[in-house]
Amino acid sequence: MTDLKGGEEPHQIELGVWVVVFGELSLFTLFFTIFLYYRGHSPELFESSRLTLHQDLGALNTMILITSSWCVAAAVRALRKIETRGLAPRRLAGALTCGAAFVFVKVIEYGGAYRDGVTVLTNEFYMFYFMLTGIHLFHVLVGMILLVAATVHLQSVLESDGMASYALIGFTSCFWHMLDLVWIVLFPLLYLLH
Repeated sequence: MTDLKGGEEPHQIELGVWVVVFGELSLFTLFFTIFLYYRGHSPELFESSRLTLHQDLGALNTMILITSSWCVAAAVRALRKIETRGLAPRRLAGALTCGAAFVFVKVIEYGGAYRDGVTVLTNEFYMFYFMLTGIHLFHVLVGMILLVAATVHLQSVLESDGMASYALIGFTSCFWHMLDLVWIVLFPLLYLLH
């Protein structure tokens, strides 16, 4: 891979990327631990509240994020060969579309909860539900901005027959996969845990 800017290799991502990802994962781990602590003190309340969630929407969002991570991984794979590099922006756009679908489903779910009179003040479970999914949703929006930036960057590089910098793509890829990992923990924690 000598045609990447600065002779970068795709697997050489700056230490700062890993610091950000580790920091985010540590933050979510702390939130999950606090959630489990409170759940242990009010299991009946948490269970009865959990049963009101729409598991089908949570499962749909899980599939959407898994698909989006596949798109991001496919974009990175496409960048590794000159012959397939042109596919990378479209695959990132696919991940971006999945991100938008995730946000749409989450808005539907939040809207349904509010119509049912459920808010962050209803009880401790819903406080955690809205806080954890809201923070994750904010991160998805940040990830979507990164996907747009990476797609625009790649498209402009391809049109000018220039060399792509892997730093933005690598950071975006790691950040998006981190979001997927957090949701894969968050979904069973909130929607499935008895």
